[in-house]
Amino acid sequence: LAGLDISSAFNINPRARGPSQTVHVAPHAQIKCWKRPRVFSEYNGVISQLALRSSTDDGDGAISSSPTTQPLMTVSMRQHHMAIKTSNIDMSIAFYSLLDFHPVAKFRSGPARAAWLEHNPDASGSGNEDGSDTKICSTAARIELIEVPEEILYDGMDEEARKQMQRKRALDRIKNSSVLGWDHMCLDVTGTIRAMSANDNDGTSCIDLQGWIDALNFRSQSKFGKDLRVALQPRVKVIGQARYQLAFIYDADGGLIELVNKLSSESPMES
Repeated sequence: LAGLDISSAFNINPRARGPSQTVHVAPHAQIKCWKRPRVFSEYNGVISQLALRSSTDDGDGAISSSPTTQPLMTVSMRQHHMAIKTSNIDMSIAFYSLLDFHPVAKFRSGPARAAWLEHNPDASGSGNEDGSDTKICSTAARIELIEVPEEILYDGMDEEARKQMQRKRALDRIKNSSVLGWDHMCLDVTGTIRAMSANDNDGTSCIDLQGWIDALNFRSQSKFGKDLRVALQPRVKVIGQARYQLAFIYDADGGLIELVNKLSSESPMES
């Protein structure tokens, strides 16, 4: 999976979220993992708890700022991470290890356990469980996992009632195409497929996206005894002047992951 590509290059140091917790995410940082901070008396949903307001917040969600004569610049602005809410963070970490995403930091966001995962095909599945990592400000593809606490996920249901219901999953956006907002994350696996084809010993086969998904499913069966859930089988689509193979799989909670393999190089990818 060495060619997986989502650029992310911000050097961001999140502030500590409670007096009992240190989260200075920078090279050589020492991070206390998943320590529970003080409990807030008011809770209006997991996101409002996770995105703590700045001291400059005016109380209505608008950030106050002083007038400036400097023009806005967006030079070198890149995606830092994709945040995904999960019902079980350990389960999600295991799933994304199939794609060679491994933990580089674990921390608390309000009452929720959270982790940053970075794509590292050379990690051999080991990750950095203590949360300290020298590559955390690298340009590797990065995912943030946020575990929704059970008392919020099941909205006050008692333990017996929880056992009677099916495990909650993400809304299936394939079947609910009218839903607005964020839809899926996309992984460009073109480089990995080319690397697999180059390493083909007998040289008789050319790996395509279906072959790559088959290899990924074999890894899932070998590690966890489970098959991948495929949302949409590979198909070819022309975008601009280039041809791509596209497919969708589900993650552990049912979130959509698009897989892209570029077949021709006449134009950059459009989305």
